[in-house]
Amino acid sequence: MNKYLLLPIILFTAALSAQDFFNTQNPDVIFNELKATVYSKDSTANAFYIYEDGYSRFQSSGDYNLLTDYKAKIKILNKEGFPHASVQIKLFKGNNGEEELHDLKATTYYLENGKQQVRHLDPALIYTEENPEYNIVKFTFPSVQPGAVLVYSYQKESPYYFNFETWWFQESIPKVYSRYLADIPGNYRYHIKKIGEQPLDVENNEIKRDCFSIEGIPGQADCSRSEYVMKNIPAFKEEEYLTSKFNFISRIEYELEEILYPDGRVKKFTKSWKDVDRELKNDNDLGKQLRKTKWVREVLPESLSSKANNLEKAREIFEFVKSNYKWNGEYNIYRNVSIKELLEDKTGNVSAINILLHNLYVEEGFNVLPLLSSTRQNGMPTKLYPVLSEFNYLMVQLDIDGKTFLLDATEKNTDFGVIPFRTLNKYGRLLDFENGSRWVDIEPEVYSTITIQDSIKLNSNGTTTGNSIHNFSGYHALAVRNKLDEIQPEEIFQSLTNANSHTRSLVAVPEKIEDKVKITFNLHNSSQKINDLIYMNPFSFKFFKENPFKLKERTYPIDFGYKDVYTYNISLVIPETHEFVEFPENRRISLPEKGGSLQFLTQKVNDHSAIIHCRVSFPQSVYSAGFYPYFQKFFSELLNIQEHSIILVREKV
Repeated sequence: MNKYLLLPIILFTAALSAQDFFNTQNPDVIFNELKATVYSKDSTANAFYIYEDGYSRFQSSGDYNLLTDYKAKIKILNKEGFPHASVQIKLFKGNNGEEELHDLKATTYYLENGKQQVRHLDPALIYTEENPEYNIVKFTFPSVQPGAVLVYSYQKESPYYFNFETWWFQESIPKVYSRYLADIPGNYRYHIKKIGEQPLDVENNEIKRDCFSIEGIPGQADCSRSEYVMKNIPAFKEEEYLTSKFNFISRIEYELEEILYPDGRVKKFTKSWKDVDRELKNDNDLGKQLRKTKWVREVLPESLSSKANNLEKAREIFEFVKSNYKWNGEYNIYRNVSIKELLEDKTGNVSAINILLHNLYVEEGFNVLPLLSSTRQNGMPTKLYPVLSEFNYLMVQLDIDGKTFLLDATEKNTDFGVIPFRTLNKYGRLLDFENGSRWVDIEPEVYSTITIQDSIKLNSNGTTTGNSIHNFSGYHALAVRNKLDEIQPEEIFQSLTNANSHTRSLVAVPEKIEDKVKITFNLHNSSQKINDLIYMNPFSFKFFKENPFKLKERTYPIDFGYKDVYTYNISLVIPETHEFVEFPENRRISLPEKGGSLQFLTQKVNDHSAIIHCRVSFPQSVYSAGFYPYFQKFFSELLNIQEHSIILVREKV
């Protein structure tokens, strides 16, 4: 063997042992884990799980509660990883009692002068924060330092077996190994749902004999045993254009379907939508308030109520509710819903305001139905079976003149048929108590647009003057209206534009025109003259400050919420004493499958004027994760065009 090849091989083996050899199926700490300084599969990680294990089952005696044993081993790589040394464990409480924590142990392992040191958590430093609906047990590992390995374990006891323990494979830091074992008695039937894109490395399902017994009943019941393992799990990193991370984080969830009792009785927990419709119709909050149409008979002014039922009247009723009743910021779609209190106080939660709108339409004879939905941050509701806790919002669907409008009167700046951005979450459940509820899509049909029109005059000293008109429609207009309510006039230029570095604004004049917003800026841009040449970037503004897509890989969709178009038209005039020397190259770029386009064109009109046109179109509101690398390149090209497109001008010789 060549002796010169031996040393690199030995060094590589040592590095591999220090970085990649972990005790991934045991909470015990080994020396190599303490020596490791980086996680080779994610060089950006500040900490990661080496090992994680959970085991859930029912007590075979006592209160027959759900027991979950949890063990974890975490490697802290640097100071930025220290927050992961602080642990919070949430314990629910309710009518059936409180979840309890038993045998909590936590230990820090670290190296000091090359020797392993051990520090155990003092039980006196474990703190419980009490809240109305849950408690949080908190603690921080002792002697945390870069390189430390943290090991902790506990048992959680819960009387709430309706929602079996959710196992979170994916978190904000990577995991080398995560395993979950669940034993469920055969007479308990759950819907088991895997969420997220990360694949399971192990999935075993088998029957475990004689695993569960009930006092007073002879014999033992069998259990279904499930084992799930994932390895090399990447951290879930949030990025722009994401709805709720809970739609995509990899995990296993359980929803109790039914219990078969030894005497033959069956208790169903997961109901059909037909059952749920009946319950909601008779509900003391939601259903009762939807039936209280008589309370609103004299709410509308006679001048409005007496009008013929048409689209104009529907708009006026919407504006009436929006203008006279204020949202208090709460949702509470199943409780504390009172039309009477809303009429008295002029303020109420989402349900109260939109049920008032619904009832006014019903009383006036319009075709209207309530719509249960979930906000973007709350996550998408399950379609397979009813889970009412997954809905947190209520809107109204109005059908008139052959058209369907979704309405939400909680925000003063929304237009008729434009619901708040927070509600754009794919679909909702339309409640029709007579004909049965059904799923409907929640996705705007029309484009939201930003159009910029610049008229620019180039001066011989390299400065430019002129004006810029910005027109916004749809959700772009809504965002601008909301922002204009929050800022002072002198803040408009900085807050509502992405100005290029050479751009200065003297005056900004905003106008609200029906469903659009128009802002006019007077411009005076700094000189772009270098020696005898003027290197002019015609773009005073950019559509985007930076590329929003920075991850190496993204496994969840790109969700804009709506379809949109950005258009920039520039009319440029140069002095008669000057001439054009060079124009930037025209560009046309398209996303796959007609997913979007970028067009950049410059055209010389005559010796002293030119027009520049840039248009970006996204004809879909949601794109699959497969589009991600194309979006990264697309936005990079767009930024390059708006930052580095140069028109070269010089004085005539």
